Amino acid sequence: MVWKIERWMAEVFPGEENIYEEYRRLPSRELAIVCASVLDVALAELLSMRLRDNRKEAEDFLGLNGDGRAPAGSFGARIQLAVLVGLLTPEDAAVFRKVKALRNLFAHRVKIDFTSPAVVTVLLELHKIWIKRNEHLLDRQYLKGNTAALAQMGAQIPTDPIAGEAFLLVVFGVYHAYLHRLHSLVRPVKLVVHET
Repeated sequence: MVWKIERWMAEVFPGEENIYEEYRRLPSRELAIVCASVLDVALAELLSMRLRDNRKEAEDFLGLNGDGRAPAGSFGARIQLAVLVGLLTPEDAAVFRKVKALRNLFAHRVKIDFTSPAVVTVLLELHKIWIKRNEHLLDRQYLKGNTAALAQMGAQIPTDPIAGEAFLLVVFGVYHAYLHRLHSLVRPVKLVVHET
């Protein structure tokens, strides 16, 4: 096996109880980049489990050998593929794409923080998606409570960098734990035609 990127469950996942502690002390830039990287490697691993059992083809396709030029070797391609194979809903993908946008801002700009206008814009877009996502889950009774605390956090995002960091940690923590639970449910696709 030529898997060269980190293995999410074996090397990255700190356990559901430790997600917040593992990441909360990271500096701002590192937090934005690492959160996206963790979700990216989680998708890579889940996708490898979902694809037909042909290791070499899956590794080459997903870029598990470290080749970012692979058809699904980028975070964006993995998000799209995860939707197409049923690992993420389109709503989940919208969240992941905003996390990816934050990562790109922090990775490709020198002078940036959680109160930079471009970051605030993406965080507020993510916040709007997150509120809708939570309202949907509340309506279906998958969650209890309300979105008042989330709305209050959103009001603080433009002026308080800690609010932006905390919000990203909330989103990241929820998806990190969700993908962990999903890990045991992922099954490979079945062969449609018979091999000769």
